[in-house]
Amino acid sequence: MMEMKRVRDHLCSIEEGYVRCFFIEGERAALVIDGGVEAGLRERVNQQTKKPVTFLLTHSDPDHMAACDEFEKILLHPSEMARFMQKHPYSGELIAVQEGDQLDFEPYHFEIVLIPGHTPGSIALWEKSRRFLISGDSVTNATTFMFGEGRNLQAYLSSLRKLAAIADQLDVIYGSHGPVEVSSARIGELIELCEQVQRGQLQGVPAERFAGNIQEICWKSAAIYYPALSK
Repeated sequence: MMEMKRVRDHLCSIEEGYVRCFFIEGERAALVIDGGVEAGLRERVNQQTKKPVTFLLTHSDPDHMAACDEFEKILLHPSEMARFMQKHPYSGELIAVQEGDQLDFEPYHFEIVLIPGHTPGSIALWEKSRRFLISGDSVTNATTFMFGEGRNLQAYLSSLRKLAAIADQLDVIYGSHGPVEVSSARIGELIELCEQVQRGQLQGVPAERFAGNIQEICWKSAAIYYPALSK
């Protein structure tokens, strides 16, 4: 059951249990970020606004794509397009957004930040003047998936370092899983975690929800799911 919650002026989360989408209603147009796990997102948005709606994917994991067919156009990064089409054949129009592109939904003006690693074309939306970031799955209050097709720990670490360079310009991060408000300190914790994993210094505990040798590896309050390290 979808539940829309106010996050701040002009910005709402659309809660779908363990995942959320975001809805921005600007002065002349609206933006929907991600498609969740439930059908009916477009109808829910149409109940909220009569303004033109733009739909964007932060990345193409299945728990962000249920409502994709309800929108005629999808904005996503080119590095994510092939992966998206493999997982979700789509008859609408795919529109590329690139690093540094601006999306204006007055009063918000977002800059696209490319942060590969969780997936090849993961992106975040940075509202520089209002000091917040919408991060998709890359920085959340939940455990980040870093195993399977499309995941790359070194790319993820590089992306986290990119975000660390702007962390002092962020008052809050809004993530797709776990409690919506994420401290910018989580970026540094994830960097420490990934560096220790690369050095073979951290072992996790078996993640029984997954088949195979997947572990949940934790450092401070950050955590990733990752293949068990060889001893």
